[in-house]
Amino acid sequence: CIGVPKTVDNDLAVTDTCPGFGSAAKYTAVSLLEASFDVEAMAETSTKVFVYEVMGRHAGWLAAAAGLAGTGNNDAPHLILFPERPFEQAGFLKRVNDTVAKVGYCVVVVSEGLRLADGSFVAAAGGKDSFGHSQLGGVGPHLAALVKDELGLKVHWTVPDYLQRSARHVASKTDLEQAMAVGRAAVEYALEGRNAVMPVIVRTQDEPYRWKIEPAPLSKLANTEKTTPKGIMRRG
Repeated sequence: CIGVPKTVDNDLAVTDTCPGFGSAAKYTAVSLLEASFDVEAMAETSTKVFVYEVMGRHAGWLAAAAGLAGTGNNDAPHLILFPERPFEQAGFLKRVNDTVAKVGYCVVVVSEGLRLADGSFVAAAGGKDSFGHSQLGGVGPHLAALVKDELGLKVHWTVPDYLQRSARHVASKTDLEQAMAVGRAAVEYALEGRNAVMPVIVRTQDEPYRWKIEPAPLSKLANTEKTTPKGIMRRG
């Protein structure tokens, strides 16, 4: 058995990044930036709050990637809600209201797996998928309804869903190269007779970014999750 890493959630342990994440992150940042321009342009007379829901049941890597869209303190996204941080409704509503008052509009990015302090999903629909995971009912529209009902602001929401993991027209070149490399290595490992390993991406240099492929035992990857570091979540 040879494992091959993939998942836009980027939550696999050991590997520096997951093939699929780089392209999904690029799509998220680009789409969020484009949408924020649209919201800003009509905020004075129309939509004041925009909620953008991204994939990420337990890890907020894609939500964090949306932060690449902004460069200044008043740039979107103004709020990023991570699944690793408990959701506090009163604080959320205050920050939205304060941002609208200061900037004129507010763009919110939220991971589908946003949780309450007791660990329950904010948008649990009640069912289970084939893996036994809770089916999520859509945290984006849930937050949008909350803003409309509690603050009386005009709000729009979107859930890109499959688009964020299949937007080939904005694929990351590095992501493509890494995906090909781990696939090639997996075949080579199998031909060598290896078992219970996965080719993982090892970072060898930050700037410029350099990487290589190495085998890692599946025992170090199974039933583990790589969550978003606290330093990245400070913006949210």
